[in-house]
This record gives sequence, C-alpha cells and structure tokens, in this order.
Amino acid sequence: MAECVALARVLEEAAKCQTVPKRVTIFTDALAATRQMASKEPGPGQKYAILARRHIAKLRRARPGITIEIRWCPAHKGIPGSEKADEWVKIAAEKPEARGVEWLQGGARPVPLPRSLAHIKHEISTKKWDEARQWAGKRISAKKYRMPRTQQPDKTVAGSNKRVAARFYQIKTGHCLTGQYLEWTENRTSAQCWWCRCKEQTREHVFKNCGQWKEQQKVLWKEVWKETGRGRSWFPIRDLLADNRCSRAVLDFLSTTDVGRLAPDPVEEDVQSEASEWEVRKRREQEEEREAETERLGAEVEEPLFLPTPAFLASAEEE
Repeated sequence: MAECVALARVLEEAAKCQTVPKRVTIFTDALAATRQMASKEPGPGQKYAILARRHIAKLRRARPGITIEIRWCPAHKGIPGSEKADEWVKIAAEKPEARGVEWLQGGARPVPLPRSLAHIKHEISTKKWDEARQWAGKRISAKKYRMPRTQQPDKTVAGSNKRVAARFYQIKTGHCLTGQYLEWTENRTSAQCWWCRCKEQTREHVFKNCGQWKEQQKVLWKEVWKETGRGRSWFPIRDLLADNRCSRAVLDFLSTTDVGRLAPDPVEEDVQSEASEWEVRKRREQEEEREAETERLGAEVEEPLFLPTPAFLASAEEE
C-alpha cells in the first residue's frame, strides 16, 4: 500500500505544476503497485489507485496530448525520480504521529490511516529487539561482553563450522571452558591454566599470553592488525570478539587450537561428544564412593570365573 501512496503523490505533484509537462514518466520497483494502478478490482492500495487515476484525468484535461507512463525498474540507483518515490514510501510507512499527515476524518475523533501488515510486523520485531537489549544490558557485565549494534547475526560466524561457531559464542559471552569460568562455577578447584600452569587462565591469557599457542597467536594478531590496525596490547578481548572484521581470524585461531574445547584432538571432536569438566569430576566421585563402599563391606566382591558344577552332573561324572 505504501508504494501506491507514493505513486499517487507523484501524480499529484505533477498535477500541481503551473506548466503541465508534455510527458510524465514514473519509475518504480513495486510491480504490484504498478498493476494496482491499472486495475479497478478491490485490493491493497485501492484508495490511492483511485486518487492516482483522478490526478491522471486532471493532467489530461489540462493538457490533452500528455503522455503518462508508469515503468517498472529493478533498482533505485541512478534514477532521481525513483529515489524520491522511495523516500516518500518510507515516509508513508512511518507512524502517522511522526509524519503528521493523512488522518481519517468524519468520525467521533480523527484516527490514523491503517498501516501495512509488513510495517506492523517490523515494528513488533524492533520493539522486541529493544526490550531484549534492555533486559540483557542489566544482566551482562560491560567488561566482558559488548552488545551488538544490530540484530543481524555475524554472517562469517553463522557460515562456519557449527562446533567452532558454538565455541566462538561461548568465549564471546564469557561462559566458556576457561580456568577462570570453571572455578567460578565450582567445577574446578583453581583457575590455573592447564597448558602453561599460569596462575589464572582467562580469555585474555589464552588469546594473548599462553605459551602453548604462541604460533597461533602470532597469526591471529597479524590478521587483526591487517583488518583493524590495532595490536594485541590495544585490543581488549571483549572488543576483539565484538568486531565483525576480526571474526574470520578468531575462527581460524579456534579451529587450530584447543581453546574453549576440552577434548585435545580436533579429529575426535567431530566424532564423539565433548565431556565437560563437571562430568569427569562427577564420575571420579562416583568411583571413589564405590571403592569406599566395597572397603566398608570388608572385601571386594568378585564374580567367579567358573560356576560350581551342579550336583546331578557331579554324580554322573563319578559313575
């Protein structure tokens, strides 16, 4: 409907000219609106199709030989008139309160014109996104995570290997397999790095200082420098993971290291599930409990290798 509004306004502006032009050509990429202008059947934008035909009739009365064309074009670029029509379409799609035009009169009180379903859905989606950002902003530490500016996902991460992408987002939010996080969740007794024995294994440590991944870190920060002009000393991990320009370099780093992954062998990662530190510790505790129970009973109960010979078989053998 918004495209029909724009076409009607273009014809209205042409009809208002003091000198009626010999030719009026309108370019639009809305094929449905173009067809609606020539149709008398009811449908979306019918009101504006009728208005457009009235303006066309007015132009023809003012100048009988005038040529009026509505042409479809695949894009707006390079056609000033079409870009102007697109601008009016956007204005028509805004809230009536914001643009201050076109209110239905005659009732108990003025009411705004109905909006298209697509615009209403877009408004709902935008409102949900804003509410989600406000909710997350109150619960996320700004030191560890930077909220994205738009709701569009990072295409580089979305198109990568699923397991690597999962590790990327885990590290980005800070909920990842690092010594610091596992100690905070009480799944490890200390935050010590299990590769270089540094006192605390954080995201900054594994991406910048861990001796186990020196070569991979050099490649990572070399690529980051090419894309952003910033080095490791001036690039907090929070900003690195939030910058879409660095996503490919970070994904390559994760795919060539065991950062954020418990299983050390990258081949085994694709064929078997990853056991968490909590599962390993839980299994160990269960084994210790079984051993303690066996000792309490006095001895380990072992299943005999051979069962005793039944009595009737034993008597048969003696005979």
